[in-house]
Amino acid sequence: MVSSNFNENKVISSYPVIVIGAGLGGLGAACQIALAGEKVLLLEKHNVPGGFATSFVRGRFEFEGALHELSDIGTEEDRGGLYRYLERLGVVPHKLKFKQVPEMYRSIYYDGYDVILPFGIQEYTDKLIELFPHEKQGIEEFMEMCKAVLAGIEYIASKGGRFSPQEVLKEHPWLPRVSGLTLSELYEKFFTDKKLIAVISQMWGYVGVPPDRANAYVYIAMLIFFLRWGAAFPIGRSHSLTTAMVEAFEELGGEVRYNALVNRILVDNGHVCGVDLLNGDIYKCKAIVSNVNPICTAMKMLPPEVVPDSYKKSIYAPEIGPSGFSVYIGLNASYKELGLTSHEAFINTTYDQNEAFDTFRKLEPPKYMVAACYNHIYEDISPPGTTQLVLTTLQMGKLWQGISADQYFRVKDEIADGMIKLVEDTISPNIRDYIEVAEAATPLTYYRYSKNIEGAIYGTTQDVDNGPMLRLKSRGAVPGLYQVGAWTNMGGGFSTSILGGRIAAGMYFKDKKEGKW
Repeated sequence: MVSSNFNENKVISSYPVIVIGAGLGGLGAACQIALAGEKVLLLEKHNVPGGFATSFVRGRFEFEGALHELSDIGTEEDRGGLYRYLERLGVVPHKLKFKQVPEMYRSIYYDGYDVILPFGIQEYTDKLIELFPHEKQGIEEFMEMCKAVLAGIEYIASKGGRFSPQEVLKEHPWLPRVSGLTLSELYEKFFTDKKLIAVISQMWGYVGVPPDRANAYVYIAMLIFFLRWGAAFPIGRSHSLTTAMVEAFEELGGEVRYNALVNRILVDNGHVCGVDLLNGDIYKCKAIVSNVNPICTAMKMLPPEVVPDSYKKSIYAPEIGPSGFSVYIGLNASYKELGLTSHEAFINTTYDQNEAFDTFRKLEPPKYMVAACYNHIYEDISPPGTTQLVLTTLQMGKLWQGISADQYFRVKDEIADGMIKLVEDTISPNIRDYIEVAEAATPLTYYRYSKNIEGAIYGTTQDVDNGPMLRLKSRGAVPGLYQVGAWTNMGGGFSTSILGGRIAAGMYFKDKKEGKW
């Protein structure tokens, strides 16, 4: 059997569990394991926790790095699943509080069509019927299907993993049905109006692929969770969420090491036994949870001979999903003066989502993006009389790998300029007059920060062949190793990554109880 060679004199200490990476998946797993009383060491390569849940300062503005809004939070009176988890950790309500987002989204098209959709299942249904009265029956049936999917998700959650596929098929048949359909195939069962489909699909960028490719379950689950529990934003930005989780983790007995880059995962007789840091420090353990993407974990951090061919196929088979392109703008005028009347404004030059998706494969300005005005929900997120606006679209990371250094800034500026023009043409004609700070992040920026392959923000593509039922699960390439993050379990997103970490923690405890390693 293969054993990693290491110097015992370099061993610092030993833990039952080591978590590599304090991103959302790693934090979800670490906190869940610590909550059960297990000793955990959390190793993070940066000097702060959070992964994409971060912020940065330019001039007098502190910009939110990635989070637009959180689902599954609700309110203190009507708590969502994520809120209840944070409550058990001791994060809420004392360490962290949230701002509620007042509306679901604003949908704007270049032909002048401009609507705001509300939160609330009934309110959303009524608004759609008001906008598309000829589709009333289909809208009502569609919403009943969404509620059936929610009931199925809640049923599975209530079982704590102890259920059979036959039970789900019998009690909640819509759950497996939507899991095997594209979003477009699902729409065909209810609607004919393409404008209605475009409006309902408006958040498709949150799953990374258009309705013709998107796994229907991924989108419907996201939609119904937002409708049921609304959306919230943490006071202090997303970094305050992860900081509070780390504080709770340490109060539960967990330990954190920052600036601790793991170089190798050590293996003894086919089972993980520790980690070797880049500085030479070694920590021994019985189990490892890796928030590093599965390809890098398996192919760069493990001894190559221990990774089964079947596992290599499972991590290389799915397509890598898109990265992001963001423009962070600090404006020296209030959001009310600028006409920014909603938090999430989706701007579209076309009703054809496939046409919009095609621009993500080209080095050109997008035909679809979201403009997030944080001051609309969080007045003092920037200095008095100013506004923080973040424009975000998607782009395939591979595009940027071949750009020469002398062309990089030109292309970056052209795309950023095109995104600002989308805002000028639809929401705020004179916005350029008030720009004080503007900073753009390309897929290369996302890669440099996260080291995710191609700068992918959702992991592998969340299409019909790679939904939650088929996506890579948490058990890693060798016994004792567990994978978390957007590449596994429920897929990309803040709430789902935390949930995926908790799922991995459950697998760890199940395997430990059954003596599998």
